[in-house]
Amino acid sequence: MAVQSKISRRELSPAERSHLWTLYCEGYTPTQIFKKTGVPRTTVTSLVQRQSLSNNMSFESKPRSGPKKKLSPRAERRLVRTAVAQPRMPLTALATPSKSGKRLNHHTVAIILKSFGKAKRRPRKKPFLTDEHRLRRRIHCRVKRNMGRDNRKVCWSDEVTFHTGEDLRTFWVTREPGREDEYATKNLRPTFKSGRKSMGVWSCFCGDEMGPLYMLPEGQNITAKRYKYVLQTLFIPFYERMRRKYGDEVVMQEDNASWHRAGIVERYLTNKGVKRIKWPAQSPDLNPIENLWKYIKDLISATRHRIKNPTEMREALKEIWPKISGEFLLRLCDSVPNRWAACLKNKGGATKY
Repeated sequence: MAVQSKISRRELSPAERSHLWTLYCEGYTPTQIFKKTGVPRTTVTSLVQRQSLSNNMSFESKPRSGPKKKLSPRAERRLVRTAVAQPRMPLTALATPSKSGKRLNHHTVAIILKSFGKAKRRPRKKPFLTDEHRLRRRIHCRVKRNMGRDNRKVCWSDEVTFHTGEDLRTFWVTREPGREDEYATKNLRPTFKSGRKSMGVWSCFCGDEMGPLYMLPEGQNITAKRYKYVLQTLFIPFYERMRRKYGDEVVMQEDNASWHRAGIVERYLTNKGVKRIKWPAQSPDLNPIENLWKYIKDLISATRHRIKNPTEMREALKEIWPKISGEFLLRLCDSVPNRWAACLKNKGGATKY
């Protein structure tokens, strides 16, 4: 029987090694084993010698040392320190000799970073925060945490924009690697640009109740006068009803949008005796209504037919509004202390919310 060249040989599996050792124990010589199985005699001999000297009868392969490392441990730490200090630096720049002392391939840099628990990832999109913003956020979270206010007695309010034809859902496709299967029609997520329109919406919620829904007329933006009209016709009746339900502890939350801080709005809310929370700038992550907007957008994206115009969007919102459960709203209210804790832990910086 012809012996295979060393280039074409493959490593024996544990089952094959066990079979060869069994034949040897039965009295077969390495030459006879070669004639019976086709495994080279030198391979059989090496296996027999190793197993005879070993007290362990396991036939599993032992870990290999692998190729010699490109960098010393000290150079690897130096490379990782540079990557952490300058997170936006690409792998190709980290591969230059000035970062570790040697010219590396960018794949090698990625492997070294992975061994230290680091990797290149897409950054999260969050509002820009200055040192003053962080300070104000920390003060806000400490004061509210120590105050002990019931967050179920807060009227959380905000505006949001819905876009027709928008699909914010995340889904995955099963495909083979490679460009050919990557761009197959069944594996694509189609996008639509023509005819997309937007519509502004205002609303609020308190405890387990959704507030009234106001949808801006098509093509118009919210202004101080329009916001005052929304307060007069929609919010104040809801606010007074919540005070009858929860007591005088009910307060209003709103961000620092220009129309919220307009003089006519400030005077109107003061005359109506509405208690408001002083809100830090650039802090949508502290407001649970932002998660409500995301939840509603996901429900709209999951509709069977793509919404094509503002009229269909209005109908979809009117249909979804009564279906939002009070239990979900209470969970949002109860998440506020966790938001404060996350903000304080990050020294006033961005949170996961």
